[in-house]
Amino acid sequence: MPQRTVASVKLLAWLTLFLLTGCGGSALLPEEANAGGASHSATSSNGDSGAFAAAGKMPGNPQDLFACSTPYAGPDGGPRLDGPTDLGGCADISDELVLARYQDRSADVPQGFYYEPSPSIVYWKTTPCSNSAEDTVARGAKGGLGTFVDSYSTDWFHEATYCSNDNTRTIVRDLRCDYFNGSKLKDPTPERLAYLAGLLWWSASGNRSGSFLLGHSVVNDDAGAVVELCTLFTHPVRSGSCAELQLISLKYLLRSDGTVEFGSSERARTLKADCR
Repeated sequence: MPQRTVASVKLLAWLTLFLLTGCGGSALLPEEANAGGASHSATSSNGDSGAFAAAGKMPGNPQDLFACSTPYAGPDGGPRLDGPTDLGGCADISDELVLARYQDRSADVPQGFYYEPSPSIVYWKTTPCSNSAEDTVARGAKGGLGTFVDSYSTDWFHEATYCSNDNTRTIVRDLRCDYFNGSKLKDPTPERLAYLAGLLWWSASGNRSGSFLLGHSVVNDDAGAVVELCTLFTHPVRSGSCAELQLISLKYLLRSDGTVEFGSSERARTLKADCR
């Protein structure tokens, strides 16, 4: 893993890179739109639900799903129980397995990684972290998202929900500082780092059509445990061409003191599928 002394702000740069290259959806709170904010979402800042429709994860009428009148009892995400198996690191995954996983759009996240079955208009803010649900509520109040409705907390993030004048529910989420403060992970183990990496991947790409988390691997070296997340990003098929499947290797280093360092993002290989 080159450049092991990467500062925690590299998380922001890495996620921004993925967003700019089309690997994830992004959304800026209104007050951040001109300030280079770093929120992550599956929808655009105006509440456009096209990303969900493209991902095939939006059954029914999107307006009904996102309406404040539709019951909402808080986030339903967590370790996936019913997903496909973890395929391991990129080098361990054969082309045949990649193509098979690509054909199963319900297999975008393997068992054990963060997953949400229900679509939502969510503004993920991975930095800075939040010390409490109250802090997240206060931040969201500056975003022009409408009337505050309720707040929730999970083991990984704090959440605040708002209802706009057009009856649209919008959700703001901040990572908990007592889970991951941008540099240190609570109760650090390689598997907990892998889960954090999967949560960060979901915040940027979980509802993006053609994005898959395939698996992970762990290698111990003198510096600590190197965790690799293997992901798949798909460029759509165009007439007269093939879909381009890019296998992306994302690496992280966990030091013995719990410090997390974000390392390389590399294209492991490229495959073709659905040629027309």
